[in-house]
Amino acid sequence: MTVLSENLKTIRKNLKCTQGVLSEVLGIGFRTYVRYEAGERDAPVSLLIKMARLGGLSLDRLLTTKVLLEELHSPDKKILPKSKVPPEVICGSLEEGRLMFKGQLDDNLISTKKEEQKLLMLFRKLNTSNQKKFLTDVEWVYTNSKNSLRYKKPKKISRKQEKAKTAIKLRKLTKSIKKMTVRG
Repeated sequence: MTVLSENLKTIRKNLKCTQGVLSEVLGIGFRTYVRYEAGERDAPVSLLIKMARLGGLSLDRLLTTKVLLEELHSPDKKILPKSKVPPEVICGSLEEGRLMFKGQLDDNLISTKKEEQKLLMLFRKLNTSNQKKFLTDVEWVYTNSKNSLRYKKPKKISRKQEKAKTAIKLRKLTKSIKKMTVRG
């Protein structure tokens, strides 16, 4: 069994329902659900999101961490509670720049570079309208810079093609000019 299939079974047991009832609630066939729970078939993302919500878990935790029945009685929260015990990291890394803590729904973006930390601190000091403007500007620079993956390089046209296009434009231009006759 995979971590996901075990978690599906744990969530179903926590909800105190049968496989048949849960398959009806999710709007899928009974045999299909049984195969998801047995680990014989991969569930679609839409179903995984529904199951994560039913269990009160983050999608990341549903897919990567084995969940015990006792843990489902205290669902994941948006903000970690203040305690002296350090939170347990369940996935992510410093290289990725994100961490996921046990008992929390969202990823936490982290930075080890001084420049990124300074940028984040300055961004947080801005009011919301200036933050939106800043993000719009950054998006524009990212989209339009030559190093961007989204940047589309202008296509190089051969000299022959360029001459042909110019000739077509000139023909259209000459047709649009009214003919003038000179009488002598």
